[in-house]
Amino acid sequence: MTPDRFINKWRASTLKERSASQSHFIDLCKLLGEENSTDADQQGETYCFELGAYL
Repeated sequence: MTPDRFINKWRASTLKERSASQSHFIDLCKLLGEENSTDADQQGETYCFELGAYL
C-alpha cells in the first residue's frame, strides 16, 4: 500500500466509521509495513478488534 493509494482510497470513502474501521486499520498496517491483527495473533487472544468489548 503506497501513501497515495491509501489517501485516495480513504479520502473517497463514504462508509460510516463502524463499517470502515477494520479495513482502514488493515490498510494502515499495510502502509506502515506492520502485521495486522490476523497475521500477528491468529488466535485473537491479544491483538484483535474490540477485544475489550468481549471481556
